[in-house]
Amino acid sequence: MIQKPARACLGQRWMVGCAFCVVWAGFGAGTGFADPPPTGPEPVPRVLSLDAAVRQALENNPELAAQRQQHGIAAAGVVIARTYPFNPVWEGKVRAADGPESAGITNRVSNEHKFLIDVEVRHQGRYRREAAGAALSRADWEIASQEVDLAVRVVRAFNAVVYRQEKLRLIEEAIGRNEQDAEQMGKLVEQGKQDGEDLILAHIELDDSRAQVGPGQIALATALSDLRRALGVVDGAFTVQGTLENPPQQWDVLALTQTALDQRAELHARQAALGEAEARLRLEIANRYGNPNIGPVYEYDPARINLIGAQITLPLPLFNTHKGEIAQREAERTQTALELRQTETQIRQDVQAALVRLEKARAGQSTYQTQLFPRVQARLEDIDRLRNKDKVDVSKLNEARRKLLKIRDGYLDALWEVTQAEADVAAAVGDPALAIAPVSPPSQH
Repeated sequence: MIQKPARACLGQRWMVGCAFCVVWAGFGAGTGFADPPPTGPEPVPRVLSLDAAVRQALENNPELAAQRQQHGIAAAGVVIARTYPFNPVWEGKVRAADGPESAGITNRVSNEHKFLIDVEVRHQGRYRREAAGAALSRADWEIASQEVDLAVRVVRAFNAVVYRQEKLRLIEEAIGRNEQDAEQMGKLVEQGKQDGEDLILAHIELDDSRAQVGPGQIALATALSDLRRALGVVDGAFTVQGTLENPPQQWDVLALTQTALDQRAELHARQAALGEAEARLRLEIANRYGNPNIGPVYEYDPARINLIGAQITLPLPLFNTHKGEIAQREAERTQTALELRQTETQIRQDVQAALVRLEKARAGQSTYQTQLFPRVQARLEDIDRLRNKDKVDVSKLNEARRKLLKIRDGYLDALWEVTQAEADVAAAVGDPALAIAPVSPPSQH
């Protein structure tokens, strides 16, 4: 049974690292707002490993840097929510007073002054702060989700480069083998030990292998371009160093699913969005009757009488009690809750599908390792023994060796499929480390 604590610790380290990247990129010097963007990306190491590639992308990819600015925007929303939304209003009236003597006018300049403000009496401020805090949490989890997606994307792009390099290396090896076969066949034809048609077939095989160089180089160049795009660089003069072979691991579906539900950033973002929607609904309900407008009032009238008191203005919800707005907020909350449930279901499906694909890919890899390679190698040894006794056609021996190269090419395809399945598992769990290096996966006790 695989140990769960090691997997949990790894997931915690990854999430802490994501959170650190968010805080590092999003906070200014004690202000809570984003720093100015950096002048340029850090140079890529000359020899690039898989973990170095992921680190390079997380630190320098401009797409991710732009996404991280959402933290500053959401942090500003928290500041807005903490600020009282209404400013006081001063209203002053200065009027000339005139009339007949019987009016008793003794003050020719009448004054009236009001200092009024809208007052929230239904805890609207608390609901605004709750919504803004949930929006900030949602933004941070969305950034973490983008970081995980980018890391998995880098893993796929890196493995694609390694895969294309190995494919090109096999093509070059096949060319070298076919050149040797053609040269050997030419000598045997000159000695009268082989027919001329065997030499023609050998040259056709050589030309066929040389024709594969161009497409192989194009595929490698495309893979390098995809890797540079994921890294966030334009002219990265680096050498990729890595392997597609990793020791197989056994993962428990239930434990891996639970780990995914615990740490998938998308799920946490949906949960924060649900809290935000609920806070906005409560705010809309609190605002349905409006807010009273109150404040002190002073008037100095034409008869030199000082009038000091207070004024209150109450909106009358006769025609509009915000039923439509409240219904909208309720629908938004319901939609968000359904999206949360959809995300939970999708996570379970992702984990299951990724493990099924990985199981099938590992089975294909095992077929090459345990069956095909040993059988072909044994057949080649048999042919070599017969050749030493002059009981085998050289062209048939060369054909057998070319078959071995094709089997190695198929094994490389099987390894590529395994790396893609491992990347699927990492994306499903929300932990790129599962595809970067061998780790102890989770299990249930």
